[in-house]
Amino acid sequence: MEDYVIVVNKIEELQTIKDRQELELIFERAKRTIIGGQEVILVRQNSDGQQYRFETYSNEHDFEEYRKQVFRFL
Repeated sequence: MEDYVIVVNKIEELQTIKDRQELELIFERAKRTIIGGQEVILVRQNSDGQQYRFETYSNEHDFEEYRKQVFRFL
């Protein structure tokens, strides 16, 4: 298994359109990655396609706090 990358721009887009189902799928995959011993990496993508990492999660508790933050806005 390898690290799971979440593009935060996509998360924000899904929040805007209130697509809870797709968000749940992303967060479930990410949780399985952490349980499997890998990391979840949050990146932001610029308009030119370049991505930069700004956060990494390697334990369930911290990732769950991030998940709660995302779903708070729905």
